[in-house]
Amino acid sequence: MRVVAAVLWALAGTSWALEESSVGSLYDQHFPPLHANCTQSLTDLLLLRHEVQLKELKEEEKVSSGILREMADTLTDIRGALTLISTSTESPCPGNFIKFGETCLYLAKSTYVTWEAARVYCHGLGGDLAVFRDANAFADALNYAKASGLSNPAHIWVGGSDIALEGEWKWISGEDMPRGTPFWGDYNYVREPAGGLRENCANLFSGDGFLIHDVSCDSKYNPLCQIKNT
Repeated sequence: MRVVAAVLWALAGTSWALEESSVGSLYDQHFPPLHANCTQSLTDLLLLRHEVQLKELKEEEKVSSGILREMADTLTDIRGALTLISTSTESPCPGNFIKFGETCLYLAKSTYVTWEAARVYCHGLGGDLAVFRDANAFADALNYAKASGLSNPAHIWVGGSDIALEGEWKWISGEDMPRGTPFWGDYNYVREPAGGLRENCANLFSGDGFLIHDVSCDSKYNPLCQIKNT
C-alpha cells in the first residue's frame, strides 16, 4: 500500500512538472519576451501616427481656411451688389423729375404759360428751362417729349432765345445754341429759326418731330424744366 501511494505521488509530481513546462512554453511561444528594439519601434510607430494626424489636421485647417475665405469674398461681392442695387434704385432726381444723363428733366404737361413765366415756373421747382449741349442730350429730350402723350400739335418751351440780340441764339446758360441738323427743324421747307423779330424764343414742335422752332415768346406752352444732377 505504501509503495502504491509513493508511485502515485511520483506520477502526480511528474504531471505537474510537465504541465508547468507546457504552460511556460505556450506563453513563450505566443508572448515572446520584448527585445530592446521593440520599444523603440512602438515609439516610432506612435510618433509616425501622430505626425500623420497632425498633417491631416493641417490639411483640414487649410481647407477650412479656404472655405472661409471664399465665403468672405462671396459676402463681400453680395454686399457690393446690394449697395449697387440700392444706389441705382434710389432716384437722384427730386419730385417728378426723371434722370437723363447728367441732368433731370420734368415736362409740365398740364401747365401752359409764356416763355418768361415758364422760367419762373421751373425756378420754383429748383431748376430752369432745359438746355442741350450735345446731340445725345437733345435725343433724350426728344424721346421724353415723344413719350409724354401730349396732344398734337404740341409745343414745349426750352431754354433758348435771341432776345438779347436778334439772330444770336443762346441758351439761358449763356452758351451758343447749335444751329442746323439735328437740332432745328423746318417750317414750310424753310430751315428754322426763320421768324425774325416776331419769334425770339425756342420751343420743341410736335408737328416736326419735336425739333426746335422759334415762336413768339408770348405764346403759352408747356415748360420742360431741367435740374443738373450733381
